[in-house]
Amino acid sequence: MGIRAGYNKSRSREPYQCKIGLGSKGQKVSKEEPVLQNIRNFTVQIRRIEDDRIVGTGIAVSEKGKIITCEHVVEAVLGVKPCDADGKEIGIYFPQIPESRRARVSTLLTEFEDDIVELELCDGLMPLGSEKIAKLGGAENSEGHKFRSYGYSPTGEHPSTWAHGIILGSVETTHIKKLQVDPVQLSSRQIDRGMSGAAVLDDELNAVVGIISARYFPKSAVKDDIGYAVDNYVLTFNPFNYTLENKVAKLPAPEPKTDQEKVRTAGKPKEAVILNNAPTSLDEWVGRAELLGQITEDCLSQKIHMTGLIGFGGEGKSSLARRWLDNMLEGMPDCPKPDGVFWWGFYDRPGVDEFFEAALEYISGGTIKASELPSSTAKAHFIAAMLSRSKYIFVLDGLEVLQEQDGDKYGLLRSRDLRDFLHFFAGPGHDSFCLVTSRAPLFDLIEYNTYSNRDVMRMSESDGRDLLRRYGVKNGTEAELDKIVREWDGHALTLSLIGTYLAEKYDGDIHKADKIEPPTADEPRYERVHRVLRRYDEHLTEAERAFMIIFSVFRTPVKEEAFPKVFRTATGKTAINAPITRLNNTEFGAMLELLKKYRILRYDARERHYTTHPLIRRHYSAILVKGGIEENKEAIEIHRQIKDYYLATAGDAPRYPTLEDLKPFIEVVHHLCKAGAYDEAFNIVWNQLFRNVEFVISRKLSAWDTVWDLMLEFFADRDTTGEPLVSEPSGKGWILNESGLCLMCLGRLAEAVSFYDRGNKIDVDILKAWRFGSTDFQNLSELHCHLGSLKEAEKAAKQALEYARRAEDEGEKRVSLTSLGWVAHLNGDIKKAGELFKKAEKLEKEIDPASQYLYSLRGIQHAEYLLKTGDI
Repeated sequence: MGIRAGYNKSRSREPYQCKIGLGSKGQKVSKEEPVLQNIRNFTVQIRRIEDDRIVGTGIAVSEKGKIITCEHVVEAVLGVKPCDADGKEIGIYFPQIPESRRARVSTLLTEFEDDIVELELCDGLMPLGSEKIAKLGGAENSEGHKFRSYGYSPTGEHPSTWAHGIILGSVETTHIKKLQVDPVQLSSRQIDRGMSGAAVLDDELNAVVGIISARYFPKSAVKDDIGYAVDNYVLTFNPFNYTLENKVAKLPAPEPKTDQEKVRTAGKPKEAVILNNAPTSLDEWVGRAELLGQITEDCLSQKIHMTGLIGFGGEGKSSLARRWLDNMLEGMPDCPKPDGVFWWGFYDRPGVDEFFEAALEYISGGTIKASELPSSTAKAHFIAAMLSRSKYIFVLDGLEVLQEQDGDKYGLLRSRDLRDFLHFFAGPGHDSFCLVTSRAPLFDLIEYNTYSNRDVMRMSESDGRDLLRRYGVKNGTEAELDKIVREWDGHALTLSLIGTYLAEKYDGDIHKADKIEPPTADEPRYERVHRVLRRYDEHLTEAERAFMIIFSVFRTPVKEEAFPKVFRTATGKTAINAPITRLNNTEFGAMLELLKKYRILRYDARERHYTTHPLIRRHYSAILVKGGIEENKEAIEIHRQIKDYYLATAGDAPRYPTLEDLKPFIEVVHHLCKAGAYDEAFNIVWNQLFRNVEFVISRKLSAWDTVWDLMLEFFADRDTTGEPLVSEPSGKGWILNESGLCLMCLGRLAEAVSFYDRGNKIDVDILKAWRFGSTDFQNLSELHCHLGSLKEAEKAAKQALEYARRAEDEGEKRVSLTSLGWVAHLNGDIKKAGELFKKAEKLEKEIDPASQYLYSLRGIQHAEYLLKTGDI
């Protein structure tokens, strides 16, 4: 680090040392804790007040409302230099709360030009707890360390941007600027415009050692990974006078909590390798050698337990993961084979509950039944605890289907249980490895130094050339092949489709490539795939095109048994499948082979089912859905045919079903809703999935993620601000209240309130169903207790008691009195709570003379009260 003349270093700094010990298998395992500061917690958006536009990034550094950002960011917001701000206000947005505030410039350098300034919130203290404030250090001992950063860009589909790289060290600067501390050079290709002011978090020191100030954008590819940061050491001088930390203690990862004896005695996988919906291995593999090597490096690393392959759809993430796994299983030098492999493809099987059920079956060899761990939470803890018994590789493919796709929560997992499972996996104490593919960054793992982010980007020109040649493109010079690769931005899926198209239609003649009009500069990336597929469509037969359209309607892999019942059953002369029904068996088989040859259809011989790439599925699905469901009789007809197929395959589920047993009924509900038959779908939910008041899928299987997804089917476009589309008010009320209960069980408490409010309004105001109303308000009271809104909880409990009295239902009175007693207990009103619990207990005995005490949840609440008062 360079310090300008006249200043001395205020303290010496010791370099960070990583402690290494031996793991249970003799492998070296890092003993350091894995959890770093969570950058998202203290990162804020710097906004222009006039238009609320994001201009840059800042970090919260003090509970007293202090924020650090770059001087040039403030100048861009205000239109004047910070020294001339004269009390002008700057917009500050806290995405993690979320909350908007305003700030003013409070401290800045006057004699030096280091690109850093301190802001102070106008209206009080920081709306963040002390644990969410950035802990600062300087960059003197950071040379060669990895760093991570997170900031905001004013352009692009998603405002948040992740960056990582290497801190190269301090560099001299020109004499044009008078700096107090030399800038720090960074090596990273992810730093983007708008990230100025973002934290540079040193992975080893766990301290924010600087803020990003610039990115070098060269005209050529030479030196395209250079960025610069302001060293936070400048903050130790006047007028800032901050105290920095040499290093910040890392936190331990959460540990799974489960029955360790059950873990010890559980069986081992019956099959070592399970590849659920994995893509087939590619014979035409080319390139990506560096990425393959990096994944192997991560897998063998002492520190890394998880790697994310992150990139746009169609870049080849799934194929890359499959290629790496094939190499691993075939055996590589100095790379031991894993004891077991579990692959799960979320594109075709997006259910979180289904994933945990299948993973439990695999890792325990079927010795632990799903019913023994009756929730996804319990399964997540148990499976994570089992990771230490052997070296497993888990591949979670297509995780973006379970991540938020926009807004402040972009990239975060919607499932708390899956997030916890990944946190357990990222923790120490095991030798297993998890490989994840996703289009969205895994921001839930941003604070784990045991997670490695690997960007899957465009293919290089040399790899793109090889790919086109492998797919049969001929006669082209390297320059001609490079031109195609550049025009299509090295997009792997697009290049494979173009190569196959030229090979099949023009015997690989590269000079026919102009038959597909190249994309425009501003054309969306995925529109380019559709452009190529539209050219394919022109050459497909009527039957081939009809097959792909019908195929795209299925959410799950299509088994061969579906062909005669859905694709080849005549329903009318104008039906979409009419051209297919005219094919004989030989012609139908030839069509399938041709679609596979075109690479728009995949076949898994082991599973005997067909799949396609998600982008190809989206293309043909869009052809079918031309307007609203009422306008599209063809779509309704297909959904009904598929519904009939799943209903026929469902048969009679066992008395005590697993989620796997119920899957056909779940698909029936989906396709009925897509056909607009919401009442029919509701009957399937109630009779087959809930089995009336047995509540099988919810209370018994605790498949709350699955239930929530089922509830969403009953809202137009899954938009829950509208009403459920069943016809009866009782059904609408039930769906709304069940949605609220789902969200409660999934830990999304604040979201649940509006569903209960809307459901209660139907049950009470429209149906006058006092008993249901009492139950509804009991649930609402419990929810408000969890949220800490005790006034609202008491109000809801009183409403519950009122409706129980109107219904003349002693059981509901008993529960409502307990709810009121619990609220009084939480409020500290011991006397009132005691009186209410006594009334509830008296009713309990009157209802059931065999009962001496309150039981179930009401008994637990009463016991909590008695423990506090010392009456137990």
